[in-house]
Amino acid sequence: SSPPSLARSKCKAPMFSNVKYILLTAIRDRLFVGLLFGIAAASYICGVLGSTAMLEPEAMTLSFTAATSRVIIMVGIIVFIGFHVRNAFDSKEIDVLLSRPISRTTLVVSYWLGFAVVATILAIPAIAIIAYLGILNQTGFIVWSISLLLESWLVVAIALFASFTLKSGVSSVLSSLAMYSISRMIGFFLATLQSGIIFQSEILHVTAKWTITIISTIIPRLDFFAKSGWLIYGPKSYEDALLCLYQAAIFIPLLIAASVIDFKRKQF
Repeated sequence: SSPPSLARSKCKAPMFSNVKYILLTAIRDRLFVGLLFGIAAASYICGVLGSTAMLEPEAMTLSFTAATSRVIIMVGIIVFIGFHVRNAFDSKEIDVLLSRPISRTTLVVSYWLGFAVVATILAIPAIAIIAYLGILNQTGFIVWSISLLLESWLVVAIALFASFTLKSGVSSVLSSLAMYSISRMIGFFLATLQSGIIFQSEILHVTAKWTITIISTIIPRLDFFAKSGWLIYGPKSYEDALLCLYQAAIFIPLLIAASVIDFKRKQF
């Protein structure tokens, strides 16, 4: 049998070659160019809209640009991952990768790592544009930039889990988008339900309130990530920034582990 160090090196080679292949695929599909153009166009439109504000046009421009760029990046990541993984299954690319000295766990981790690198590259232009528009609060800008990266890595894990568990690229993309939308709006749902009775029946209101509360505890709270207000006023406390870090540290390994468990159950 080969020494453990040699076995580890044999596993690392296919792992990093898979990361490289994902990067080449993103370049081939013009993902970086397309999303860069979309972010630049959205930033220009947000700049025009922000300039029409009578008070604090710079803050309005920053807020619009940050929110729009964030959505464009996350949607682009979800669509790219959903169809890339499904194409890998349909073209038997997964079978070829598994024929090499690489475990299924390492393969899933390499996919997440490759897509995380792509997400990081996509987030850099948005961060650069925000810096170009003007940094109103330096601490807020740093926290916003880090949380944007953490959110993109978490979205990669969500999209990867959906892509490995569902048998259709369209269904994986739609389910990931639905998960992302709910995670982004869960804070709004909680605030609405806590503001007063919105249903005529109090029982229905209490049921909805507890249901949303339970859902908010088992899914990522993406409304805590990359808040546009941080760019203007800075974070209220470092607990907001640490909350992003805690969620990423919990949900990313959890989603990767769930993807590995489901992937190991598949027969090839």
